[in-house]
Amino acid sequence: MTEDDRSITKRAFLMTASTVYLSGCLGDSPSQSSSQKTSSQEVKNNTDTDPEPTTEAEPDSSTLFIDGDPREDLWDVGDQWRTGTSLDEWDVLSGSIERSTERLYRGFQSVHLTATDDDGVAVRIPIDGYDLTQTSFSLAMYIDTPGTHYTPSFDVNAPECGQTLEFRTRYKIDEPGWIRYDLGINDISTLESATESYMTISWGGSDIDWYISDLRAVPVNQDPRLFIQFDDSLRSTYDTAFPIMRQYDVPATVYTVTDRIGNTGSLTLDQMNEMQDAGWEFASHTLTHQRTGELPLDEQRAELEDSKRWLLDHGFEQAASMLAYPFGSFTTETMDIAADYYDFATSEQRGAMNRRISSPLSVNRHPGDNVKRSMELIDLLLDDQIPTDTLVLCYHDVIEDNDPSVDPDGFRETMAYIDDQDVDCRVTSELRDDQFRSENSSSSPNPKND
Repeated sequence: MTEDDRSITKRAFLMTASTVYLSGCLGDSPSQSSSQKTSSQEVKNNTDTDPEPTTEAEPDSSTLFIDGDPREDLWDVGDQWRTGTSLDEWDVLSGSIERSTERLYRGFQSVHLTATDDDGVAVRIPIDGYDLTQTSFSLAMYIDTPGTHYTPSFDVNAPECGQTLEFRTRYKIDEPGWIRYDLGINDISTLESATESYMTISWGGSDIDWYISDLRAVPVNQDPRLFIQFDDSLRSTYDTAFPIMRQYDVPATVYTVTDRIGNTGSLTLDQMNEMQDAGWEFASHTLTHQRTGELPLDEQRAELEDSKRWLLDHGFEQAASMLAYPFGSFTTETMDIAADYYDFATSEQRGAMNRRISSPLSVNRHPGDNVKRSMELIDLLLDDQIPTDTLVLCYHDVIEDNDPSVDPDGFRETMAYIDDQDVDCRVTSELRDDQFRSENSSSSPNPKND
């Protein structure tokens, strides 16, 4: 969607606000049938047993719509690194690489990586001039075969801390397009040999057709922070997670399926208000929890707009401009629509998230359902030699024998570990606000050599 199209949409909203508001409060967007309104993932939420009152006030358009595109101010975070240099410095370990002008990212040339056999593609690139104990990385990626979970790996040889750092992101998009990602540390290991610094980019398989562009070195220099999130606004968030977290004074952000509030198995409005009074916040998980990227564009817009409107109408302004894509389903067009309403959006990426966000509409987080893995990531967060100082753990149900879920005893064990380690825990809107301060978007990593 172009800026002109978005302007037309905003003007249309002002002319038809009352009509759209009534349909949104009733839960029926103009482009949706009742059969579309409930995800098959949670049939237990279908029965409306506790309807919530509606509010007559219409949100001001200045709070419903975002002024400008939140991605624009963060595109240039960090120092551009290597993508503008000769490919002679890229050591090809498997597959093939070539410069490409067919796929451009913001006018930058890309590097096309292709598998030539079952070994996939792997390249090694030297890293010069950066303290790797204080530096992370981001890049833009374009994959020609969407709709599948991928795990490209970015292994950094970091002799300053005597370790190899494994950065990883799980790339998921429903249509081809450029997405920018901030790489999160997935694991560490001790160096066995070699003292030079380099990054190895690899991806196994025989059908790899992949473009990367605009690699950037990003500074990491804040104290460790942890952010807890819940998806789907399920009743167990209140019944089980809330009292446990209140015991340890840990707040959280709940991504809310607004059309389910008051239904069986979902939160009620009274519960949400109680949790907000205790320091929790509520963001958008769309109106009806469908696979957003698979919907027609007008239905995508209705899902994103009506959900935010509900949050604003019911007094949850603090995180109303934050979004989680259901099932991690989105496209570049979904992101363009989201940019009209949201300044922060997250998907189903895996890995410890780094402090500096360069793509605020595709933010990393990690599922917390595996208790052992969650504790390992917390240990990584607290390792003062590792360039990660922000971790987001995401949960769904806190209940036994359900998928995705975490056992209540395991969840309590994780919260107790967070308390014992004295981890700084905050709500996600504080992360967003910190990232978007002007001084954060302009600084660059500290090079070892000027």
